[in-house]
Amino acid sequence: MNRSLRLCSVLAALSLAVNAAVPPVAKLLPKDTLAVFTVPDWTQASADMSASPQGRLWADPAMKPFRDQFEKKFSEEVVGSLEKQLGIKVADYVGLMRGQVTLAIIQNDWKGESDTPGFVLVLDAKDQSDQLKSRLEEVRKKLADSKTPLKSEKIRDTQFSIASIDVKDDDDDDDDDDKAKDKDKAKTKKPGGKKQNIYFGQADSALLVADSAKTLEKVMASIGGGTVPTLSEEPLFQSSEATWFKGSRAFGWIHFVPLYRVIADKAGSSGAGDAIGVDAKAALKAIGLEGLKTISMAWNINPEGSGASISLSIPEAQRVGLFKMLAIASKEAGPLPFVPADVVKFQRWRLDGQKMWSTLEETVAAVSPQFSGFIQLMISQAGKDKDPSFDLKKNLVGNLGDDIVSYAKAPKGKSLEDLMSQPSVMLLGSANPDALTAGVKVAGGALGAGGDDVKDREFNGKKVRGIRMPSTPGAKNNRMEMASSAGYAVFSSTPALLEEVIRSAESPTRSLKDDPAIAAAAQKVGGLNTGMFGYENARESMRGQWEFLRSGELAKLMNNETQGWGELFSAKYLPEFEKVSKHFGIAVFSGSTDAQGTHFRFYGPTPK
Repeated sequence: MNRSLRLCSVLAALSLAVNAAVPPVAKLLPKDTLAVFTVPDWTQASADMSASPQGRLWADPAMKPFRDQFEKKFSEEVVGSLEKQLGIKVADYVGLMRGQVTLAIIQNDWKGESDTPGFVLVLDAKDQSDQLKSRLEEVRKKLADSKTPLKSEKIRDTQFSIASIDVKDDDDDDDDDDKAKDKDKAKTKKPGGKKQNIYFGQADSALLVADSAKTLEKVMASIGGGTVPTLSEEPLFQSSEATWFKGSRAFGWIHFVPLYRVIADKAGSSGAGDAIGVDAKAALKAIGLEGLKTISMAWNINPEGSGASISLSIPEAQRVGLFKMLAIASKEAGPLPFVPADVVKFQRWRLDGQKMWSTLEETVAAVSPQFSGFIQLMISQAGKDKDPSFDLKKNLVGNLGDDIVSYAKAPKGKSLEDLMSQPSVMLLGSANPDALTAGVKVAGGALGAGGDDVKDREFNGKKVRGIRMPSTPGAKNNRMEMASSAGYAVFSSTPALLEEVIRSAESPTRSLKDDPAIAAAAQKVGGLNTGMFGYENARESMRGQWEFLRSGELAKLMNNETQGWGELFSAKYLPEFEKVSKHFGIAVFSGSTDAQGTHFRFYGPTPK
């Protein structure tokens, strides 16, 4: 078992027990909040979720056997344990969730030592305040009856109960695993253990659950109209809120600056480095983590579709290492004319390969000059045993362009072999794609990817080179072929698809770019000129995966069909895919980089 089942059970019970007319997150949480996840209006979010394709899929009559099995097992294995320990009925509490639901991590005095950050859970019951009060009294009584020690403390004129809960160490979890395998060891049990205080109480119509009086003091001051500094005074949160959170059904925010300080301090800065000259603190800075300010996430649902966003705030002036290397250029990223209309997945990323390589070299050198020198030596010698004139950086890196395209067609069947061998292709833009494929061939041979069984061939006047890739469990073929076509180096382990790309590039057929549904959906994620764009036809891409799950083969491979999570999510109760395929449609996503950071947007229009 994981940490303190009793702690989780109490938190779950209290979480279901309530909600209040509380300030919005910006005015509610203290300025030293490290992370927060919130649903501003639980009632509205629940209604929207029920009306969404995911909600309608879950409620579909065809899903009833799977739904009944899940709810039965969840009630027995999860809720049943909770109800048995506390003597309550969870169903009595669900209806109290009406308004804001917020979980936050507060830094307090945490600096990465043995102490931990604080947490607070706030739920707004709105007009169910009286019911909340009676339910809380019931929880207190049940905890007392279960011999859980209860104390009381007044914080800002509000009485809070304090439950002392046993918390297991990670070492205890390892002991539990060993005891399950050794009955003799199972007879022994360590006495005592750590304790965790859980504070809970009601402020107006809000339930508050926290780890300490210090954490509660800050939140209670906000609820009571105090002058404690809040997130509304944190410029980084203000920026995220204005750009990403307005109108969202749920959002999350991570303040990475204080987290980085703790991580860097613990990494140390002795400068001595390890055996290969790596100084941990210098490495963190070199890969770019010092420049990362916040991570923002938001979700929204409406009758037209569902959307989400993830934003990494990294100011351009502080962008180094990985974040500089993977920055997305603002260029056209829509489907190319020769990408066929029947693909089920498509992605295009305008990434400058040569700049990426240059930044990678700079980053490795900053992390470890010694290791960088070793890598440079290996690169200078790569392939020279096959061709003394071969220069990896010149022949391979020097021919990289700024366009990476990949797409896939539906698997041929529903077996694991079919799913692992899904027809797919990748294209790398290049000013000299034939030289690029030749460079990959030589570099691959230097790494053991050659052999007599991967000879080159000709197709439509194009030279098709082959290399042997590492074996993938379940895959039919580990031979990859490559050729040049229309300014791209084309790579595929499916010969027929590679040949189709060569033909289509010279004589395009019906193209994905002509699909009006994709063009309309793309506008919801910023259009086709952000530098990264992706598409999925979930109805077709999920078909084979769904039927593979129903076949029970995955459960047999994982040996979990009749126990644990395998029983909770038993796929044998799923209906045939055709009965629920109407709930699956298309989805698109985009990526972009601007002066503030790198951002990803996702959108799925409601299937017709």
